[in-house]
Amino acid sequence: MTARVPVCAMPSLDPAVGRIEIELPYGATVAQIIAEVLPHATEEMLDRARVWLVSNVGETLLSARKAWHRIRPRPGVRVLIKLVHGGDMLRNALMIAVSIGATALGQFWAGPMIGGLFGGSALAANIGAAAFAAGVTIAGGYLLNMLIPPARRGVDQQSERPLYQISGWKNSANPDGAVPSIAGRIRYAPMFAAPSYTEIVGDLQYVRALFTFGYGPVELSNLKLGDTPIEKFDEVEYEIREGYPDDDPITLYPQQVIEEVLGVELRRDRLRNDAGTIIGTGPETPVARFTAGDATEANVILSWPSGLTDVHESGGDAGELKPTTVVIRIRQRPASGGSWQEVTTLSVRAEKREGFYRSHRWALPSRGRWEIELTRVTHEAEETEIVDKTVWLALQSFRPEKPVNFDKPLCLVSLRVKATYQLNSQLDTFNAIAERLVPDYDHTTGEWTLRKSRNPASYYRLALQGPECAFPEADRSLDLDQFEDFHDFCRTKGLKYDRIHEAAASQWDALTEITGAGRAAPRFDGTKWGVIIDRPQDLVVAHVNDRNSRNFGWSHGYPKPPHAFRVAFLDQTSDFQQRERLVRWPGYTGDITVTEHLEMPGKTDPDEIWIEARRRQYEAIYRPTQFSAVQDGAVRTATRGDRVKGSFPVISRVMSGHRVKAVRGQLVTLDGIVEMEPGQSYALRFMVEEGEGEAATTSSIVRIIMPFAGETDSVALSGDGPLPKAGDIVHFGLAGQESYDLVVAGVQSGQAMTSVLTMLHAAPIIDQLTDAEVPPAWNGRAGQDAGLDVAIPAIPKVLAIEPYFDAVGDPDGVLVRLEAGEGSPAVVGTFTLRHRLAGTTTWTLNAPVPAADGMVIATGYSSGAEIEMQRLATSIYGYSSDWSDIFTSTGAETPPLPQPDPITSGSVTGGTGQATFDLTTPNDPLVTAVALYYGPNSDGTGVTEIVAFTAAPNSHYSRTETVPAGIWWFFAVTENDEGTQSVGFSLGQETIS
Repeated sequence: MTARVPVCAMPSLDPAVGRIEIELPYGATVAQIIAEVLPHATEEMLDRARVWLVSNVGETLLSARKAWHRIRPRPGVRVLIKLVHGGDMLRNALMIAVSIGATALGQFWAGPMIGGLFGGSALAANIGAAAFAAGVTIAGGYLLNMLIPPARRGVDQQSERPLYQISGWKNSANPDGAVPSIAGRIRYAPMFAAPSYTEIVGDLQYVRALFTFGYGPVELSNLKLGDTPIEKFDEVEYEIREGYPDDDPITLYPQQVIEEVLGVELRRDRLRNDAGTIIGTGPETPVARFTAGDATEANVILSWPSGLTDVHESGGDAGELKPTTVVIRIRQRPASGGSWQEVTTLSVRAEKREGFYRSHRWALPSRGRWEIELTRVTHEAEETEIVDKTVWLALQSFRPEKPVNFDKPLCLVSLRVKATYQLNSQLDTFNAIAERLVPDYDHTTGEWTLRKSRNPASYYRLALQGPECAFPEADRSLDLDQFEDFHDFCRTKGLKYDRIHEAAASQWDALTEITGAGRAAPRFDGTKWGVIIDRPQDLVVAHVNDRNSRNFGWSHGYPKPPHAFRVAFLDQTSDFQQRERLVRWPGYTGDITVTEHLEMPGKTDPDEIWIEARRRQYEAIYRPTQFSAVQDGAVRTATRGDRVKGSFPVISRVMSGHRVKAVRGQLVTLDGIVEMEPGQSYALRFMVEEGEGEAATTSSIVRIIMPFAGETDSVALSGDGPLPKAGDIVHFGLAGQESYDLVVAGVQSGQAMTSVLTMLHAAPIIDQLTDAEVPPAWNGRAGQDAGLDVAIPAIPKVLAIEPYFDAVGDPDGVLVRLEAGEGSPAVVGTFTLRHRLAGTTTWTLNAPVPAADGMVIATGYSSGAEIEMQRLATSIYGYSSDWSDIFTSTGAETPPLPQPDPITSGSVTGGTGQATFDLTTPNDPLVTAVALYYGPNSDGTGVTEIVAFTAAPNSHYSRTETVPAGIWWFFAVTENDEGTQSVGFSLGQETIS
């Protein structure tokens, strides 16, 4: 008989819908098998197909589609084909990989594989499975198996940009990308809704920009450029359209503008020879560029970056600015070619040294793409004094249509900002606090109202019905009672969702992330959307035991917890700057050296971060075991999120499940033997139906068994109460331990109309501990306190000591230059100096001076005084160093008077035993005396003083003085009050007889 290969295909997102199970002959490749079972699959569907080869030793995921045509499954290998949700590929693959290696299917696959490899028993296999699970990290894999797995960054999320970076808020453009969707309250640097462009008014430049905060309505506040409030900038205009259907049109950015930045210099160089000498005028050198397509208007922007002027550098008008002129011709023609058409000739005349702009805008002859030509008509200046560098800065194309073409209301902000010293670059740092208005449940009125909300339930509904949805759900498709209950749960627990969705992602990913922020998961029962909330439940929906299920398995993870979870988030208490919070593992008190990153999208409250991260830790602690069982039949009672009671004899020998054979009074006869030990209390748990018809419900009942020792198949129930019926399944065991309290974490459809249940401990203590959690005070600071606030600064260092003179130039002490001393981390705020006259005991204390001055002054001392000083430094927190040792310096001294001006005119006449002198003193106030000399040499060496007399500036003197006989050279000098003499003036040579 020809060998057959069983094939199971699940083309629907729900494994139970559209399931295909067939057997195909051996020999077909995986590609041929897929073509057989999914003959109408599109390329997009095939990209989402995942193929597993399953055998009795494990399973293999064929992740590479290109290998399908080369692989032929052997007989006995089962081929499982599943179409994963778009945008969820990485997560599904990760789930499978982690499940094989850890907890979800560890009992079925990981255990038998390891046990088989080592040839051990079933016990060895279970030990192997546990060891295999031990390497899984808490946040990275272990928590994936919880009822509400933590958010993980998927393929599409990787493209999301950080909302805030070290370099600051940055706006970006995302043409044809996803429209942002704001949830809650958050600071956001919006995307450009249209390109920014330059506007020239006179000599000034303005920037116009249009931004979108995504789907409206959105309320904006606290607008900023970078970190500076927008009102602090000069000449800023802005318009806000919150995103209502009846919003007025934007007026600051009314039409489509396409700006091409050029930066091309317009030149008309003169002809030069090889030596660089100008030998004639040069030809025109036109520059041409093309407008955008379908344009109706064009605008050219010209710049003179160095100004436009004639600067005279010599002559009587040196430094004076004179106007100069540059002439520029503008022509146009269709982009397809043809004759040029002159638009205009610009004649720009100015006398400006600083840069300025001019622009010219005109209507094109017809709508389309045009070639624009600019030509500098003015020749290159021959004079270097003329500054006329001309640059074609940009070409703008205009279309009459509105700048945004979108069929749903958007929140838009248009800005017009003057380019000044405050803002002289591209406008790309605009941001604001954004708060979305959504239908929000009012628990006081029981109505849904359009208002600001941070409740995850409101955004769960918005993700199903809002403008972001291609196919929004009608109200009848929502279980609004569940939505309202979810809203109340989030409100009472303080759960919020603040998030920007700006990257393409599947709707299911968004629903999962939003509900996850409220400790919940989305649910669709085939008719209506609802929600699964991870919280303690009173209702037990079903019992799971070895009488209504089979293939029971369990796995217990033993991951070593980190010292703390590390959660990055945008901190609402710090204007949504990016921060990171460390959440210690419960009970750990040592140094934090081992951490794991935990994703918590939508969380901006540091207290909520602590509580929700601590809850995840409690889940890892109190839900360490995962149970699984297979139930037959197309109809099951329990589904994901339901509380169930489990009885598994493989775990506890005193725990067992039985069918009731008969009930006689309080005596219940079972279809198996139970054993009870003396002194122990035992009980039966069973389901009973209460009510009738549509109002009928079931309850899980526990009855205590009358004491009995030994083995029996009949037990007597104590007291009064409901009784099981013949055919019912009951759980037997020690009172209070007859069943495990579980919650269904997942349901997967199996073959032949079966369901595989995955269960976890219900663990209500998780919620009890979470509700009691009190977050430590948060200040947003990173790292441990360095202790700088109490650090003692070092004694400051003396760099130099200089004489100090008062305002009129009299000596007045010393100036001491200081810098912070070394050896202390303290930040120095001030320097202080105390000083005294050497030999005295009383200090003069100066007021502290800022350390940035770098100097202190000791004043009040006469010329040349000996000064003793001490110095200290004080930190910005008020802690001071010790006083330094005493150091000394001589105070400023009165400087010597300058040399007076010399005599420049005078004469001498010789006689008998005497000489007559005639001279005039210079007009120098320093002149107080004149001295006359004679000597044998013309250079003034070897002279002898004749006389010195008092003199005044700018005065004439004639004197006759006794001189010994001889042939002599005569000299005159002026003197100041200190006797300092001027350069000597030669009066000439004379003979004395």
